Amino acid sequence: MAKIRLPAEMGNLEEFLDFVVEEAGNQGFPPQRVSEIRLVSEEVLVNIFSYAYPESGGHVSMSCSGGEDDFILEILDRGALFNILAAPGPDLSSCLSERCVGGLGIYFVKKMTTEIRYVRENGENRLTLIFGKCR
Repeated sequence: MAKIRLPAEMGNLEEFLDFVVEEAGNQGFPPQRVSEIRLVSEEVLVNIFSYAYPESGGHVSMSCSGGEDDFILEILDRGALFNILAAPGPDLSSCLSERCVGGLGIYFVKKMTTEIRYVRENGENRLTLIFGKCR
C-alpha cells in the first residue's frame, strides 16, 4: 500500500495528485479513468484544504491500494466533520442562472466513483473512494 502525508495546503495539491496518478497508472488503469481519478482526488483535496481546518493547519494522508480491477483511495484528515454521502446533490433541473454556487464537485465525485465510504472515528474523517477500471 502506497502512502503520502502532507500539510493540508494548496501548495501540496500537485504532489498529492501526482501520487494518485502514478499509483493508478501503476495498477494498469486506462488513461481516461486515471484522469477521472485525478479529478475526483482534486475535488476532495481542495475541499479539505479550504474547509477542514478553519482555525489552524492540519495534515492529509492518502493511501492507494487495490487489485486488478479496482483502485482504492483512502483519504484521512482530522479536520471538521464532513460526510460527503450526506451532502445534498445540486438541483440540475433549474436554470443555470438560478442555481446556487457549489455542489457540482461533490456530484462529480459521486458519479465518477464506483463506491464511496465515509466514517468519522476518533476525530478523524476517513473517506474511501473505490474506482473500477470502467465506470
